[in-house]
Amino acid sequence: MPDLLAAALPVHGTVAGPALCAFRVVLGTALLWKITADHAFGMARFFDLRPKSLLRWRYEHDEMAVKLLLSPAAFKVFYAARAVAVLCLPAGVLVPLAAGVVAAWCMFEFTFDRKFNTLFLGMLCLPFVVATGTDAYLSLQSLLDASSPRAFLRPPATPHGTAPSWPQAAVVVLMFQVYWSSAWLKASSRQFTSGDALQKTFEQLAVVGAEARDGAPRDYYFPDWFTRRLATADPAVVARRWRLPSLAAIGVEAAVPLLLVFPVTWPAGVVAGVLMHTAFTTILPKRLVPFGLAAVGTYALFLPPHTFVTLIEALT
Repeated sequence: MPDLLAAALPVHGTVAGPALCAFRVVLGTALLWKITADHAFGMARFFDLRPKSLLRWRYEHDEMAVKLLLSPAAFKVFYAARAVAVLCLPAGVLVPLAAGVVAAWCMFEFTFDRKFNTLFLGMLCLPFVVATGTDAYLSLQSLLDASSPRAFLRPPATPHGTAPSWPQAAVVVLMFQVYWSSAWLKASSRQFTSGDALQKTFEQLAVVGAEARDGAPRDYYFPDWFTRRLATADPAVVARRWRLPSLAAIGVEAAVPLLLVFPVTWPAGVVAGVLMHTAFTTILPKRLVPFGLAAVGTYALFLPPHTFVTLIEALT
């Protein structure tokens, strides 16, 4: 596999090509969705002491947690700084510093709210800490310098031909790991391959949703017909209905990075990946929209730089 990647993705230094610049905009948008949703769900008060939030109480009593407790005031300063940094990313302003702040926040947030999606978004910020020239395309400065909207959207020529930078290649390697490890874990789980895992997931979400008070922020919504047939009906019957989608998810996750890494099969990989993440996102939109958006955004990084430039020029 390393030889295959090396042949498909020869790399040069840290200079970001147009694809990595475009991904910066997508990643910034995904992070903006996340922090907006988190704020609506009360994250600004997570470390308050009067009254003490449930999450902070659980954090203090969790013996397994790596505790990096901040005072409520320090938490709010960090909270505001990461919001400013998130806005800087899509604008292409002080990108290495902004990416470093957001990555640090995601790692910190993971210590008190351990969700894989948070860690994933933080790791996607790291290449922008070391990459150079990430503001050369689709940035606020390039917008001000552009003579027309088409000139703004037209990517600059790639000085290194077909070789992406190693920060871009690192994201591609990360996506292989994300998809293949997820497929492996699902395939090795009898509960998942039988459809039982999805049956229990949707049944629990339906119960929690029914007990939520009116007007409370919701992480998900399922129509009544869906709940009746695929969540609250007889568990054995529902599990059988979820078996084929469960097996399909494993197959698509395993196939997507292989399809994306070769330009000839890249369009098929994009279609499969978009459909898969759309299906995933319907389960928990608040949590999975940023993950799905960022994951799909990395697909542009699988293309050789000259192919990406040709594609954008054809679209504009």
